[in-house]
Amino acid sequence: MSETTSDDRIGTKEEKKFSNFSPPMSGLDVNESDFNEIDVKELASKVSEIALDEREAALFDMHGVAPTLEEDPEMLSTSLTEMNKMLTNMLCWRQASAFKIAESQAPEYTRNEKLLLMFLRCENFNVKAAANRLIAFFRHKLSLFGPEKLTKETIGQSDLDEEDLKCIAAGYVQLLPNRDHAGRAQFIYFPRFVKWATRDNALRMFYYLCMVALRDEETQRKGIVSLVHSVGNDGSNPQEKDSLLAWKSMQLMRGALPMKVVGHHVCSSPSSGLRFFFSYVTKFIGSAGIARTRFHEGMNEVIYTSVFCCDSQLTLSSEWRYPTGTFEEIEQELSGFGINGVNLAISYEGDLKTDRHKRMLRSLKCLEAQTSSTEAYVVLPSQTDVLLGRGKPIQNHPGNIRLSLIVESLLPKYDGCLQKREKTQLAAETVDRMKGAGVRFLSKCDECWKVAPDRIARERVRSTFRTVRDRLKMEGMALLDSRLRDGDIHARQKKRILEER
Repeated sequence: MSETTSDDRIGTKEEKKFSNFSPPMSGLDVNESDFNEIDVKELASKVSEIALDEREAALFDMHGVAPTLEEDPEMLSTSLTEMNKMLTNMLCWRQASAFKIAESQAPEYTRNEKLLLMFLRCENFNVKAAANRLIAFFRHKLSLFGPEKLTKETIGQSDLDEEDLKCIAAGYVQLLPNRDHAGRAQFIYFPRFVKWATRDNALRMFYYLCMVALRDEETQRKGIVSLVHSVGNDGSNPQEKDSLLAWKSMQLMRGALPMKVVGHHVCSSPSSGLRFFFSYVTKFIGSAGIARTRFHEGMNEVIYTSVFCCDSQLTLSSEWRYPTGTFEEIEQELSGFGINGVNLAISYEGDLKTDRHKRMLRSLKCLEAQTSSTEAYVVLPSQTDVLLGRGKPIQNHPGNIRLSLIVESLLPKYDGCLQKREKTQLAAETVDRMKGAGVRFLSKCDECWKVAPDRIARERVRSTFRTVRDRLKMEGMALLDSRLRDGDIHARQKKRILEER
């Protein structure tokens, strides 16, 4: 009989706490008929166990009004030190074998501060939870990509096989082109269009798209909103109900990838098997996840026996009558949560839109081949970024509006500059201050963005000085003309005001 070492005993004890996502395989062979009756009282009991402050936090997250955690240098340093210590202690765990292999191959990658911060932000700087997630991350990465790519910092399209790329190009999972009003990234999933050759193809697709979104620090800090669009789905696609893939996907996304999902929105119609999906949601995301889930239905009126999570409480009823509507009405509902329903990558006729998604993939492939640095290009600009280009959408971007306000406050100083060299210096100082605050100046590259050189950024600021000055002059003239028409001033007063200017 072999002797058990103290390290084995410690590892076994800790792993029981850590390995929350290893269910018995017998529970995976399920079908829709298994969920004809949902235990409403059990679900209500689970949600009622959530603390009041956690329910309030979930409500704020759903509506995008939760405050973002401030990251001061002292907190970052302390958290990183504690996490490194915890990871060192975890090396003896059996579940940490993949992390141990990666540590022996490339410790500069496994202990990279940017990588560790990604996991700390996902868990709101809960060091133990972040370390557990990182261990699971390497275990899944080894399983999906093998030991030769275990320590590769960025998995690009060149690391995926042909079937993986077909799965991604199918577009049934897409990263939407804009953020919600709170600055969170948005993923959308279309069960009706699921198409994969093997389950690993689908899992590698999830990995790649999620890590593409997480290359951006704002997404790491503010989190991700997930949408499931199943309106008009008749449930005829057998791959969408693959229970083993559903479970593996939840293992990957809920317990391994450093993605902080702050809200789930399920858009469905009565014919799309909402009861089946609802049952999966309750089994996989737990009571805390239920509090962050909202259902939006379309097409017809439906009566369900189930539980409804509304904004203020959990309503338990034996008969839940929920009014349903059209695609437009669902879009209107989503807008109440800061989500632009017009950009949901599906037409009102129910056709999947993949053109923009495929252009984004082509842009990413080109940029990944040009540079290994993920900081050189951006998929989703943050709300503080300044976008270079023309058109109303760019002018109305929050970062561009903020630049105009900064320039307006500096306009008297700019007008006081007598030489071109002084104006160039003021523009350079403005760019340096904004970049010091984390602002990026981005130029469009098909469906992605590239960080513009300082020379281009300075020219944009100088151009903004001229644009703001002309706008204020036109607004002043319009005001004078209005006052002249109303009789508030005379023509001679207007002439004197213009001469003084």
